[in-house]
Amino acid sequence: MKDFRILLVDEGREEPRLARILSGFGCPVERCAADESALAAVRHAEPDVVVLDLGAGGSEGLVTLRRILTNRSTRHIPVIVTAAQAALEYELLDAFDFLVHPVDERRLLEDLALLAGHRGERDVLPEELPGQELELFQDYLHRHSGLHFDRRNAKLLERGLARRMRALGLASYRRYFDYLENHAESRRELGKLLGLLTVGETYFFRYLPHFEALVLTVLPEVLRRNHASRRLRIWSAGCSTGEEPYSIALVLAEHFPQLAGWQVEILATDVNKQALKGAREGLFGPRSVRLVEPGWLEKYFRREGRHFRLEAGIRERVRFEPLNLQTGSYPAAENGTADLDMIFCRNVMIYFRPETTRKIVERFASCLRPRGYLFLGHSETLMNISERFSRVSAAGGFLYQLDSEKEGRHLQPEAQLSRPPAAVREELPGWQPEPGSRPAPALPAAPATPLPAAGEPQRDYLQAREAFDKEDFAVAQGLFARVLEAEPGHVGALLGMGFVHANQGRYEQAQLFCEQALAEDDLCPEAYFLRGLLAEGRDDPEAAAGDYRRALWLEMKFILPHYNLSRIHARLGRPAEARRELRNVIRLLEKSPAGALVPCSGGVSREVFLEICRRELAAAPGPERASPPVNPAKNRGSSR
Repeated sequence: MKDFRILLVDEGREEPRLARILSGFGCPVERCAADESALAAVRHAEPDVVVLDLGAGGSEGLVTLRRILTNRSTRHIPVIVTAAQAALEYELLDAFDFLVHPVDERRLLEDLALLAGHRGERDVLPEELPGQELELFQDYLHRHSGLHFDRRNAKLLERGLARRMRALGLASYRRYFDYLENHAESRRELGKLLGLLTVGETYFFRYLPHFEALVLTVLPEVLRRNHASRRLRIWSAGCSTGEEPYSIALVLAEHFPQLAGWQVEILATDVNKQALKGAREGLFGPRSVRLVEPGWLEKYFRREGRHFRLEAGIRERVRFEPLNLQTGSYPAAENGTADLDMIFCRNVMIYFRPETTRKIVERFASCLRPRGYLFLGHSETLMNISERFSRVSAAGGFLYQLDSEKEGRHLQPEAQLSRPPAAVREELPGWQPEPGSRPAPALPAAPATPLPAAGEPQRDYLQAREAFDKEDFAVAQGLFARVLEAEPGHVGALLGMGFVHANQGRYEQAQLFCEQALAEDDLCPEAYFLRGLLAEGRDDPEAAAGDYRRALWLEMKFILPHYNLSRIHARLGRPAEARRELRNVIRLLEKSPAGALVPCSGGVSREVFLEICRRELAAAPGPERASPPVNPAKNRGSSR
C-alpha cells in the first residue's frame, strides 16, 4: 500500500486514535487543517482518499467538504467523513462513507481497502443508463422501496446513481449495482441512494393548513369520539428525519394539555434506518425549523451551535421504527399500525407505481378506525386509486376521511359548532367558550413575526411573496396590505391578498380581491387562474375550465392552467383532452431550466412536477388519471 496516499483533514483538534488507525493501513498519511488552505492542500497532495474529521460538526469543516466535493479538480477524490453528530450523514450524501465518533476501526480499514481495490476506475460515467442496467435498478428499487423508474424518468435515476458512483469512485453502473446489493444495509447504501432519488425536503409544520385543521377540527372530533377509551393513535408513514411527527407532538403538547391523562401514541416509520437514527436524536438545522414560531423555538428547542435540539419531553412522545411501505407488515397490532385514528403519508406515494399506491392505500384503510383520517401531500390524490375515502376540506386545505358520509364535505371549526355537552367539553383541550368565535391556534403562521421595516412598495411586495412561499401567511398578508395602502391598484398585491384569503378558507374575500385585480388589469393571466381555482372550490368545473382557458389565451406557457385543465377534462370524461393538456405541461416543463420552480405552484420544483405529470400520463391505459387542482393555499400573487 506504499503508493496509496491518505490526506487527513481536521479542524485543528488532535485526533491521535484516528491518525493511528490510518497509519496502521500501511501507507503514507499527510495532514492539513480544515480551513481556507485545505482545497489547495488537496490539489497539491493528489491523495487517493481524503479523511475529513468534522469533530462536533463545525462550520469550517463543512465548508471545506463542500469545496472539495464541488471543485472540478478535486471532486473525483473520495472523501470519508468522521463526525460526532450522526444526523449529519444524510446531509452529506456525496461522501464515500460517514463514520460516527468513536470511529469504528474495522469499518474505516474496510473503506480504505475498498478504495485501494478500485483506484483506477474514476473515469467519466456513461452518459445514459444502459437498458439492461436500467432493468436491474428498476426491479431492485421497486422490490426494496416501491419506487418506480422507467425510460420517462430515467434521468432522475441516472443523476442519483451518478452522484453515489462519483462518491464511491466507481465507473460502471454494474459495479455500483453489485455494491448496492452487497452493502444496502451494512453501509446503508440503499438509504443514501433513496435520499437522492426522492426529490424534496422536509421541515417542521410543512403545509400549515394541515396543522390548523388538526387543531381546529380533526383532533376535537377524534377526542369526542374516543372519550370513553381515552386513547389517541397517529402514524407518520415515511417520516424521514422526524420533522412531521415532531410537529404533531408539538401541537398536542401546546394545544391539548388534557391529553396528559390519555394513552397517546405517535408512531413514525421510514425505510431509511439512518434517517430514523437522526430523527431520534432530534437535532435540526436552521432550514428545518424556519417555520417554527419563535416562542415555540425558545420553549421547546435548545440551540447547539448552528443546530437546534428538540427537548427530550417532546422526543419521547414519538416512537420511531423502520418500515417499508412496499414490503412491511401492516396493519399489525404488534408494530402499532392497527386501529389508528389518523395517518400522515405526505409526498411519499408520488414515487410509486399506481398499482403499488392502490395496495398501500387499501392497507392504510384497513389500519384506520371508522372515520379515521388520511393526510396526503399537495400533488397526491385518491382519484382512481380508492373509493374507501372521501375528500374533505378544512382550514383552507384538504384531507381524506375513511367511510365519510358525503364526498367533498367541509369540516367546521369546533367554535362554529353548537356548544358540546358538559361531559364532553372538558375533553376538548383548547375549547373557546366565546360564542361564535373561531379559535386561533398559535401555529407558525400566527402574526408573531414582526413585519419588516417599511420600504418601497415593490420591495414590500417582493418580501410578501417570499413570506408567502415560506407559509408565513400573516406576514405576507400584512405586507400585501401595506403595498395596497401605498398603491391601491397594485395587481400583484391584490392577487397576493386573494391567495392568502383562499389559503385561510375565506373564499368570498378571495373572490373580491380577484375581481379587484381583474378590474385593474383584465389581461392578467394569474387573476383568471385564481378565479378558476375558486370556481373549482365551488364545484363548478365548467366555469373553472373557462377561466383556465382565459389564462392560457393570455399566456400559453402558463403551466398550472394546463395541468388543472387536464384534471377537469379527465373528471368530465374527456380523456383525449386530458392527455393533450398533460402533454402540454410536460413539453413546457422540459423546456424549463433545471432546478426552476413552477410558477404559482408554491415552491414545487420543475423536476418533481415533471415526474408527477409523466407518471400521470403513463399510468392509465385509456383515459388519463386525474389529480387534484393545485391548492390555492400554495399559490403566489402575480409578478406584475
